[in-house]
Amino acid sequence: MKNYIFIVFVISSCWLYPNNTSHYLKSNSEEYSQNPRDRKLSADEVKQRGLDVLANEITENFESLDLKKTARSAIFETSYGFRWKLVNLHTGKKIIVKVDKDFKLISARDNKNTKIMKP
Repeated sequence: MKNYIFIVFVISSCWLYPNNTSHYLKSNSEEYSQNPRDRKLSADEVKQRGLDVLANEITENFESLDLKKTARSAIFETSYGFRWKLVNLHTGKKIIVKVDKDFKLISARDNKNTKIMKP
């Protein structure tokens, strides 16, 4: 009987007082997980600079990419220029695009690190 009461007490205390440290650790790790040299640009900053139009012009040049089935990530400003990822929603194929500050293509590689398009 004592064992039964102890088990009920442990289970009820875990249920009433959940441990929030795992949530706290996850939220802190998300803030610092990206490369410190890369800075995610806000949507307003992208529109103000016109980067979304330039990024769309570059992605339209990929022959093996169906734009209707593709999603683009946020644009990150890096030390060499800008980068973003493209994902084909049907096949799961990922492409990482890197451009310089003047939006000239540096590289476009898939998730197997093979070149998609040469600059």
